[in-house]
Amino acid sequence: MRISLVAILALVIMNIIIDIFIYHKLKKTNKEWLKKAHIVFSAILYFCLGYIYYASDHRVTNNDMVTLMWMLFTHLSIYVPKYVYAAIEVFSLLPLLWKGKQWKWLSKTACIVSFTLLFIFWWSALVTPRNFIVNEVTIESEKLPEAFDGYTIAQFSDLHSGTFGKRTGIIENMVEEINKLHPDMIAFTGDIVNRNSDELLPFIKTLRQLKAKDGVVSILGNHDYGDYMRWKQPKDKKKDFAQMIAIQRDSLGWLLLKNQSTFLHRDNDSILLIGTENWMKKEKVNYCCLEKSYQKNHPSFKILFSHNPEHWEQEVVNKTDIDLTLAGHTHAMQSMIKIGNKKFSPSSMHYKHWAGLALENGQYLYVNVGIGEVGVPIRIGANPEITLLTLKKKK
Repeated sequence: MRISLVAILALVIMNIIIDIFIYHKLKKTNKEWLKKAHIVFSAILYFCLGYIYYASDHRVTNNDMVTLMWMLFTHLSIYVPKYVYAAIEVFSLLPLLWKGKQWKWLSKTACIVSFTLLFIFWWSALVTPRNFIVNEVTIESEKLPEAFDGYTIAQFSDLHSGTFGKRTGIIENMVEEINKLHPDMIAFTGDIVNRNSDELLPFIKTLRQLKAKDGVVSILGNHDYGDYMRWKQPKDKKKDFAQMIAIQRDSLGWLLLKNQSTFLHRDNDSILLIGTENWMKKEKVNYCCLEKSYQKNHPSFKILFSHNPEHWEQEVVNKTDIDLTLAGHTHAMQSMIKIGNKKFSPSSMHYKHWAGLALENGQYLYVNVGIGEVGVPIRIGANPEITLLTLKKKK
């Protein structure tokens, strides 16, 4: 989708104002090289912004998309600290209104804060996405059959393989971390790509190494239908979607559930696994059909795989007898602060349940914050997550 020209021009104008302000501050240092470096580097960032705008209206390859993500991130990582610096610096000049002196301490604070922000951005792009967090969660239920007491599920979500281009290192680390848990089953809750199935090709060999006694069960997310790709012909989109299904079911050997359910047996007991296609509240096309997916009156313990946690709020809790729902989708908006047991994220402004465990009337929801990234390759405090869920029989 084309980026608005008005939005780009407004951003350029604001950036120019900030750059002129900073240039005049640098003039006072009498360091000619610093002024020239500021001009050259700013010009490069303007070029990046122009290229992002140009590419937004053209079909780009998956590798091009990775480049665009990093260009956008680089631009934001420089200009956000610049804006913060300028805002604090202007505030430090307020005493001049009553013939006082500039607050030098606040001017120095502006420099410290802006460079700290720059450090946080690049740490969150280069380091945090490689530091996996394993969250261990216990799910207790009286309905759980005895044979499944202690059953473990390793959940991962939102791989967004296009984030990594052809670099397999992070996915290899993820597979290693999951396999070390020795789960009974592995659950993937959607968004395996960003735009098209070709993104998956470099990672098939790695993802095939995922090991669990009952294999990998997967569903589709909103990015897996090719809706974010510009296609030459509708048939190209259908062909790509068919390849998406074939890769998961045939190449990877996963059990991909598309508005389907299946029983998982142990001894004489069983639980029901339900997999819906993507549910979206405001989309014109809603692929999900929960009614089609499961057997309402069956007494089994039921686990639902549904990409969007809002689906649990709208159609599952207090409306079905589904015991546990596993979701992803939110990414915690790739930014989160954790203080003790409390978590804070801008995602909370859009989603009621955006990370972790929720329980209402005996029905559980777990939201995994995912592995990959969308838009910009950055995770501020929202480390890629692997969840190990242990099912326990409640006595």
